[in-house]
Amino acid sequence: MTVYRWVWRAGTGGAFVLSLIAGLIVLPAAVWIMLASLAVPFGLMLAIGTAASDGLRGRWLSVVKVTITGYLAVVACVVLLKLLGAAALLVLALALATSPRAIDWCGRRLARGRDEPMPQATVTTGQLCREWLDSYQALNDALTPAARLRVVMARQRCLDELERRDPAGLQAWLASSASAGGDPHRFLTDSGG
Repeated sequence: MTVYRWVWRAGTGGAFVLSLIAGLIVLPAAVWIMLASLAVPFGLMLAIGTAASDGLRGRWLSVVKVTITGYLAVVACVVLLKLLGAAALLVLALALATSPRAIDWCGRRLARGRDEPMPQATVTTGQLCREWLDSYQALNDALTPAARLRVVMARQRCLDELERRDPAGLQAWLASSASAGGDPHRFLTDSGG
């Protein structure tokens, strides 16, 4: 996902810069000034809201960055609308739908069913070992603390069930310098439940 994030940011960032350069050519100065006159009150409202909620101390630079970025984003959208017409809305929707946050959100929604633990009594020891191995990759892929916690809890259920089924085999695996991504299957008897 890190490569995807980098590629998406490079692509959208490049399009953003190109649209700003095009804006210097196609937008009259009056439009730039009008949009700036809207950005200043937005920045002031943001500063007031930030100061009211948790104090502006040390955060004023963030307010300035958000205001300038918002201003430039609006200019870029105006340029896209001027150059592409209604198709600009499709381009913007596509950029938002393919953003790393949107992809992460969809992935979490799709993975919700996979996060549910297998009914332990109905799976074989081999299937539990497979779940253990798959959960190691899922832990590496988890992006939020909540997602990591769900995976860790699923891994704990696997270990608990493996210990219930074959305590000596699990201890032999752990004593053999077991790794978090290692396969305990060869140390366990496949009792199935």
